[in-house]
Amino acid sequence: MFTLSLAGALYHLRAVEESEYSDDVDFMDTDKDTLTALFLTAKDVFSKWNLQINETKTEFVHFRIADRHELMEDGSPLRGNEEWCTTKLLGSLMCSVKDIGNRCILGNIAFQSFKKVWMNSKITLDKKLKVYEAQVVSIIMYNSSCWAAPTAVLEKLDICHRKHLRTIMNIWWPRSMISNNTLYKRCNTTPLSQRAALSRWKMLGHVLRSPENSPAQSALCFAVDAMNTMPGRVGRHRVNLLQVIKKDLKLYDLKLSVYEDIVKLRELACNRSSWRNMFLT
Repeated sequence: MFTLSLAGALYHLRAVEESEYSDDVDFMDTDKDTLTALFLTAKDVFSKWNLQINETKTEFVHFRIADRHELMEDGSPLRGNEEWCTTKLLGSLMCSVKDIGNRCILGNIAFQSFKKVWMNSKITLDKKLKVYEAQVVSIIMYNSSCWAAPTAVLEKLDICHRKHLRTIMNIWWPRSMISNNTLYKRCNTTPLSQRAALSRWKMLGHVLRSPENSPAQSALCFAVDAMNTMPGRVGRHRVNLLQVIKKDLKLYDLKLSVYEDIVKLRELACNRSSWRNMFLT
């Protein structure tokens, strides 16, 4: 009891005497002036809790779609390369296309660091694949449930995956060849694009099971309501997460167009095993 009391006193003393730092706190608004005013208010409120906001690390990111005529300094089109595309949030780039490319690079770096393991003939294929899943695939698939990218970009992800598997199995073209399906079967795995789709489906289930006043549920309801009440942007839209989720649901004759559809999906998602098996079938 004395140890617990002492620990409590030390924690209290530390909170009073030392400064703490807030990390990964985000505020969003359509008006930059509102965010600037909120920043000053946050500094004052956080200081009362012995928390400090590092102004040098605070970023103001403008999310927008560049016009077709806008160019970068090198003369290339700005659309698809806006500033926010390379902004990192919780370890992931905000643009799914950029993030997948970055994840493949990080995966290749991690894969090369275990080159001695892949080339060691004394280690069984099963053990190599376990190491690969733990040390490489986990890096590539980080936050994959939030990806919304075109099919061509996801194919690049699968190509990177297959290249790794062929190296592990010591299969090199043109000395030896193997079909993609046979490769997946021998390695007892599936394409990463399919695994990303499963992660997205599971994430949707978590969102639907969350409290109705949770940020994720509120965002989903707002997005569905905005489709029917707010005017859309002129021109072809980029692939976004809501579009991809609606496409997933369409495969099972489900819709996400009005609020009543969300209510129906909530009832289906309440049964976790049934929701998961729905995707696997």
